[in-house]
Amino acid sequence: MGVYIPGRGEMTWDQIRVDSAVKEYDERLFFGLNKETGDYCVFIEMPRPRDPFPVMGFGREVPAVDEVMMRLREGDTLRNGNRIYDEVIRSQEEYRKNARRVGDEAAEESAEVVEHFMRRHGKSPVIKEFISSDIPKGGDAGDS
Repeated sequence: MGVYIPGRGEMTWDQIRVDSAVKEYDERLFFGLNKETGDYCVFIEMPRPRDPFPVMGFGREVPAVDEVMMRLREGDTLRNGNRIYDEVIRSQEEYRKNARRVGDEAAEESAEVVEHFMRRHGKSPVIKEFISSDIPKGGDAGDS
């Protein structure tokens, strides 16, 4: 059985508990049902005449208060922006490092395959140049 809340409609006690915790965290936020998707969401009040904006979805079941609060704290860019930014940068650096390592390994394997192929056909992957003995030492060949 639900309770009718003016401006919000009928809410269950579980919804009211989650809504109270969300409002305590930030007075601009509230918990409710997204009528467009049918999912429960945390909304942020927008300046009039705009409608409240859903900032976090929780699916079709009312989540536990602890789950909502944990996700709010983790995703709060205003309070945790620097930490979130640092985590994103660290993640990108790790991805680049791994991508570079995989690329280096692939290049190494490719070089080994080419070298093996060339040696099988009597070629050498190393370019060898021999200087002719008829070139004078110590100077340019054009000097006389």
